[in-house]
Amino acid sequence: MAENLEKIRPVLTALEFGDEVTFPISRLKSVRTQASELGAIFNRQFKTKTNRENQTITVKRVK
Repeated sequence: MAENLEKIRPVLTALEFGDEVTFPISRLKSVRTQASELGAIFNRQFKTKTNRENQTITVKRVK
């Protein structure tokens, strides 16, 4: 898997309902923080899923 080196906030802001994006697990804390903040600010809901085997975190917009 090629690492997603894009900035987290713009990528999460651009997600439409049902879309998902995957980041390397090294960005776990930042991804979860941004998802939480953006959810509160824009009244959106995100779910995160960590894959320890592949060392990734996937964020899905669910609202």
